[in-house]
Parts: sequence; structure tokens; C-alpha cells
Amino acid sequence: MAFTESRIQQLLNGQSSTARKVFEHVPIQEPWSAHDIHCAALKVNATSVSVHAVRRALGELKDAGIIREPVGSKYQRDAVTIKLRIEKPMPKLSAETVVALKKPEVAALDALAGLSAEVVVLANDFSARMKAMANRIEEVALSVEAEREGSAQATAKLKQLQSLLKEIGGAA
Repeated sequence: MAFTESRIQQLLNGQSSTARKVFEHVPIQEPWSAHDIHCAALKVNATSVSVHAVRRALGELKDAGIIREPVGSKYQRDAVTIKLRIEKPMPKLSAETVVALKKPEVAALDALAGLSAEVVVLANDFSARMKAMANRIEEVALSVEAEREGSAQATAKLKQLQSLLKEIGGAA
């Protein structure tokens, strides 16, 4: 899906600073892997962004529809579409007609689009964190269960040893 330059800017405004930086290094001509994009970013900016952060940013950009993944784990962006405007002579309108035809401010719509994109990113981030926390809780629960089973077995062996010692003590 080809976007205009202004639409890409609107979508990028809702992204993290890392995603905005990574976007600049996603190629147009051919798909690159996250590692290739990471290396290109390091060469150009000499930044210390991890490859994991680059992968996360690529996922955010893909979810927003700004880039695509034509081949598994390889990313590419589309060329910007430039719309040419053909100037037509405007018919003369009265002041009343001009007031009636006035559209809402574009800046307000841009701000709303940016805020909407930020909410989507925040919701996705929150969802991912909740899933990670649920996985960690499950891992801890499994380890507690394993410890409990181990303690139950040790308790049974201790009782068995105590009864054997009582038998030996009673026989002597």
C-alpha cells in the first residue's frame, strides 16, 4: 500500500523514536533482514540500539502498515507516492458560501491521527507486557509445584526413616 509523504509522517508521529530512526534505514529497492537494517543503522548513526530493539521497531512499523514483510523476516518500505495537483480556475464564490464550505483544520486531524496511533502502540505494548507477565507467573507456579512435590517426597522418606529408626530402637 503506497502512502503519501504526509500520511507516512502522520503514521511515524505515533511511533517510538527508535521506530522512526529504524524506518529511515528500511530499504525501498529490496527486502532486508532485521540484522542488515541494524548494521546499516549502526554504520550511519553509530548508535548503540540493540538488534532486539530494531526487531521490535520493525514489528511496530509493520503493524502500523508503514513497512511490509514481503519475505519471511525481511522488511521493505514502499516508495512515496507523490500526487500532482492540476490547478483549475476557481469559480467566484460569495463570502457566505466560503464560510459554509470551510473544512475542519487539518492540523487538528493530524493531531488526532497521531494520538490514535500512540494509543494503538501503547495498547499493543501493554498487551505484550501482560502476556509476558502471564508467562512468567505460569513458570513460577510450575516451579512452586515441582518444589512442593519434591518436599512431599522428602517428607515421606523422612517418615519412613523415622519409623525404621523406631523399630531398630525398639528391637535393641
